[in-house]
Amino acid sequence: MRALSDIMEEFGRLSGLQLNREKSRVYFSSRCTQQEERAYALGVDRGELPVKYLGVPLTVNYAREQDCHSLVDFAQRRVEGWQAAGLSYGGRIELVRSVIAGITMFWFQSIQIPSATIRKVEAICADFIWRGGMHVISWDLLCRPREEGGVGLRPLHTVRKAACVKMAWRFIKGGSLWTDWMANRYLRRTNFWACRIDNNFSVTFKAILRCRPVLQTAICRNMKDVTTTDLWLDPWLGSRSLLELLGGQLDREAGRGLTCSRIIRDGVWRPEGYTYTAQLAEEIRLITIDASQAEDTWSWAGPGAGGGSGPFCFRSCYDLVRTHHDQAEEVDFIWDKDVA
Repeated sequence: MRALSDIMEEFGRLSGLQLNREKSRVYFSSRCTQQEERAYALGVDRGELPVKYLGVPLTVNYAREQDCHSLVDFAQRRVEGWQAAGLSYGGRIELVRSVIAGITMFWFQSIQIPSATIRKVEAICADFIWRGGMHVISWDLLCRPREEGGVGLRPLHTVRKAACVKMAWRFIKGGSLWTDWMANRYLRRTNFWACRIDNNFSVTFKAILRCRPVLQTAICRNMKDVTTTDLWLDPWLGSRSLLELLGGQLDREAGRGLTCSRIIRDGVWRPEGYTYTAQLAEEIRLITIDASQAEDTWSWAGPGAGGGSGPFCFRSCYDLVRTHHDQAEEVDFIWDKDVA
């Protein structure tokens, strides 16, 4: 704590911003011992988790339903306001789409919202759309795209999954203080794609690791200097790693830390001796190498990305994880009716 106090004093000296210790709180995880003594050494009071930051509850464990009451209350207030009372059917749809979905998206990118809270928010939205009466069309059908018979709303449990895939994408792209800290905290001795989920990992990082199978199907590796791509563990062969394609038949200790530069000579792929089939060797030879000497990078190859050359967007990410449907004839019949 002495080191932390020195850091804050140095920050104040350099920036001119001084810590107001009377208004500050320090928060500890449940595993931290001597909390009162540490808070006293820092010169601030000890706070209790969860605590709200920018309206979102922060906690070291999974957010509970009672921690997310403010999100449910927000949704209820928005649909009960006098401005919402006179909206048409289309207006109610747009309010749910823009306002409710917007605030939940902010939450999804901060914490893992409990399923019970999601069900409550969706129930509020559905009741508002049908003005508290009979739900003529199910919520699942409303949440389909227009071309599949819905009105283009998004089910929140799918949005939650897409937001998690987005965080995983940001993590492998790197280049931020958050990704550097997470990698240093959890991946000191392992590769992201080979890391096993540990109970000591944070809730956020566990969620990111669980998204790896989905993320693998929507990314491609741009091979440049080939010295930053793990030969065995990174999914640089389509959406799979060399270890997967070989059925895991490899002494991983012997191959640990090897990069793709081991199978390149004079700028040409030389996979002989590392693969079991001529077909796989030929697939490797067909991979284009950019001789720019820059580091290898990941590209987004999800729906609508143009074969891996398109930029990442949340719409593509959502389309990747959602359930796709064929439009049914009875859906057209329903939407021909006056449901206002």
